[in-house]
Amino acid sequence: MDQGVQIPPKLLSSIFLAKEEIDKASNIRVISHYDADGISSAAILCALLNRAGKTFQISMIKGLTDEIVADSDDSDLLILSDMGSSNLDALEKLNCRVVVLDHHKPLRDSEKVVHVNPHLSDIDGMTSACGASICMLLAVNTDEKNWDLLPIAFGGIAGDRQTIKGLSGVNIWLFEEGLKRGIIEAVPGSLVPSGNLVDAITSSTEPYLIGLSGDKDAVRTFLIDAGLPINSDYASLNDEMKMKLSSLIALKLISQGTPLETMEEVVRDRYYFKSVDMEAEMMSSLLNACGRTGQEGMGVSLALGDKSAMASAMELRNEYGSELLSSLNDLSQNGITKLNNIQYFYNTKSGLSGILCGITMQYFGDADKATLALSESDDKTKMKISSRGTFPLLDLGVDLAEALRETSAQVNGFGGGHRIAAGATIPIGEDKKFLELLDVKIGEQKKAKSEETTSK
Repeated sequence: MDQGVQIPPKLLSSIFLAKEEIDKASNIRVISHYDADGISSAAILCALLNRAGKTFQISMIKGLTDEIVADSDDSDLLILSDMGSSNLDALEKLNCRVVVLDHHKPLRDSEKVVHVNPHLSDIDGMTSACGASICMLLAVNTDEKNWDLLPIAFGGIAGDRQTIKGLSGVNIWLFEEGLKRGIIEAVPGSLVPSGNLVDAITSSTEPYLIGLSGDKDAVRTFLIDAGLPINSDYASLNDEMKMKLSSLIALKLISQGTPLETMEEVVRDRYYFKSVDMEAEMMSSLLNACGRTGQEGMGVSLALGDKSAMASAMELRNEYGSELLSSLNDLSQNGITKLNNIQYFYNTKSGLSGILCGITMQYFGDADKATLALSESDDKTKMKISSRGTFPLLDLGVDLAEALRETSAQVNGFGGGHRIAAGATIPIGEDKKFLELLDVKIGEQKKAKSEETTSK
C-alpha cells in the first residue's frame, strides 16, 4: 500500500464488523499484550468503549493461553488486541462473540471470529501496521472525534519499531490523516539525544555508546575534551558545534562496530504531537517502562492523559533505563556467545530481553547474526527466549518466527512472532539443543534463499 492509497476494502470491512459487534454488546472483556504496542492498543480501546458508553474490563498479559481464553467466556464480547491470531482454534470454541485486533502473521483466517489482521489484506504487520494501528483504525471509523487518540497509537507504532524505515501501510495512512488535521508533525532526528548534553548522552541507549552511556563522568570528560559546553543541550549549540558533536558520536559508533544502517535509523524522522508535547518515541519509552515493570494500568492511565500517572511513569522510565544501561554495560564488557548463524546471551531480567537483543545486535554485537536472550521463568521450569534480527538478515532469508516456532516444537516448546522479532518458551534444560537446532535452521533459511536467488 503506497503513500496516499486508502485502506484496503477487505480490512475496512473487518473493521466495520468489529464495530458492529461492539455496538451490540453490553458487557465487554478486553485482553491485550503488556508491551508498548499492547498498552497503546488497550488505551485506545478503553477510550473508544468509554465514549461509547460500554461496560468493559481490560486485562493485560504476557501471553495468551487456552486457559485464559476459556476463562473469558462469561462476557457478551471478548476483544483481543495485539494478540489472538495464533489462538483461533481455542477462540472459535467460545460461546461469546470474539473480535481479534492483531498484526502478527496468522496461519489462517476465521469465519466465526471477527478477525482483523493487516496480513489478510496483504499489508505486512511487521512493518506497516501494529496492534495500536489496527485499534486506531477501529476508533476513527467508530467516531471521527477519536482522532485525538493518535498520539497513543504512535506510541505503539514506535514501540514496535515500525518508524525506523519510514512509515508505510496503515501507519502512513494514519500519519497523512493526522497531518491533515494538524495533530502530528514530522521532525528530523539526530545522533545526539535531546535534552541536556550530559544527561542525554549518559542515559542514551539509542544510540548506545560504549564507555559513555551510563557513565556521567566519562560524558563530561568527553564533552570537555571536545571543547563543548556541558551545561547546554543539542538544540542550543551553534551549527559548528552540532556538526562536531555529531561527527564525534558517529566516529565512536563506527569504532565499536555499529553498522551505517543503524546510524541512519537513529537519524530518522520523529513524530511530534503538540497536544501532549511529546514525540512518539518518548511515549513508547514510557509505556515500555510501565509494561516491563508490571505497571500496565499506569501505562493506560498516562496514555489517556492522567498527569499523576505520567509523573510516576517518568520515574519508572528512569529506573528502567538504569537497569537497561547496567545490563548493556555488562554485555558489552563480557561479550556474547556466537555460533555460525546466531549469537546469544543469558539474562536474569526477562523483561529486558527483547530490547537487550536489539541494542546488542545494532551497536556492538554481530549485525550478521540473529540475536537471542534466554532467561528462566519465575517457576524455574521453563526457559523464555526473545530474538531479534535485522532487515538485511530478512533479505538473506531469515524468518525468526518460523525458525523459533519449528525449533522450539522439536524440544516440546512453542514459539512464534514476526520474521524480525520472535519469542519462544522451552522446557528448562533444553536450551543447548534448542540453540543448536536454531543455528542449523537459520543456516538452512539462508541457504534456501541463496539458492533461490541464484536460480533466477
